Amino acid sequence: MRPAIVLSVLTLFAAGPASADRWAGKKGDCEEVFRAWRTQSVDRLRDCVMTWEMYRDISKVDADQRAMVREPFDKLYQEGDKRDAVMALSALKKLGLRPTKLRNEAAPRDDRERDGRVVDRDPPPEVRKVQPVTAAPVVERRVDAAEARAAYQRGISFFKSGQLPEALSEFLISADADPTYPQPLYMAAQTYVRLRKAAPAVELLARMKALNSGLARQLLFQAASDQGFLPLHGVEAFKSLTGVAVIQLLNASGPEADKAIRDMAKRLEKAGMPVASISADRTRRENTYVYMKPGYEQQGERVRRELNLGLVHKRAIDWPSEFDVVVAYGSPVKKEWVDDEAEKAGKAEDPKKKEKEDEARQAAEDAAKAKEDMKKKLQMLQMLQEMDAAKDAEDGAKDTANVLPPP
Repeated sequence: MRPAIVLSVLTLFAAGPASADRWAGKKGDCEEVFRAWRTQSVDRLRDCVMTWEMYRDISKVDADQRAMVREPFDKLYQEGDKRDAVMALSALKKLGLRPTKLRNEAAPRDDRERDGRVVDRDPPPEVRKVQPVTAAPVVERRVDAAEARAAYQRGISFFKSGQLPEALSEFLISADADPTYPQPLYMAAQTYVRLRKAAPAVELLARMKALNSGLARQLLFQAASDQGFLPLHGVEAFKSLTGVAVIQLLNASGPEADKAIRDMAKRLEKAGMPVASISADRTRRENTYVYMKPGYEQQGERVRRELNLGLVHKRAIDWPSEFDVVVAYGSPVKKEWVDDEAEKAGKAEDPKKKEKEDEARQAAEDAAKAKEDMKKKLQMLQMLQEMDAAKDAEDGAKDTANVLPPP
């Protein structure tokens, strides 16, 4: 995906919910249905609650509207099937509401028998002893792994065919049947993204992260590079969860580095780090700089390693910026490490300073050479002295041998 397109997608997604409330164009007569909920069928309530879930901006719901939908949502939860109950409970929770009473399974279609007992006639009176008041036992939630996987597969089929509301319902049923199953949470979040609802998508990813399982961590890492979550790359909560960063590449080397910059963008996109913007730096640089927002140091280091940039100048982004990591690519033909402060100010290095440094370096080299020559001369003088001493000793021995003994 081209960087300009990526940036436009981020802008469109961020402006979408604020531009217009799509509920006004999609609601039809649903508000009348909610007001007359007592006489409405479960099927009619189901359609309107599904439309509410897909198009209503929860941040714009006031107290009167919250009171209007509470009872119809509760009726769908109590009287609908299992899918209806999951959808109605989700809608209630987003409004900060709870059903009047909890249910463990869908309302039965045939009311003649429930839990193995005939209910078409009144049961005989039962005399019970008064029991002392004790704390209610905590009922363990049953995990139905088979139902969770079956609902997940149905959701995948709906998702591939573009039936997003049906897919979302199945994914939520799967997550409800097995709360330890991370895949339906992942796919439900991606479905919410397609429906342009960022908040519930991030909420589901946070639930998945809370599972703290190996697969959940793997999927969370995958979400950072999954194109399905690309519209969330500008959402701070998503970036905090996944570690994704909005990246900009700056060409600080001139036109000759254009191809290198494009190759870097392709390499980062292949590694799951799409580049949001490519531009030219206002300052020509001899080295490469990596600028990072506070808290994005790891992402900046990952970018540096992925691009094999080697030794770079690292700086904090201390100005208002839509980007989390900015790479200013310096001249690739320059290998020496130049004066950081001079380059930072956009100025050339002081030529007199360089001359002085060259003179000092040459003087040090000359002094080292003179020291080495002196050392060699001293070694030679010592060798000559040792040779003279050996020769004198040999001549003395010969003189002693030629002396005649006394008569």
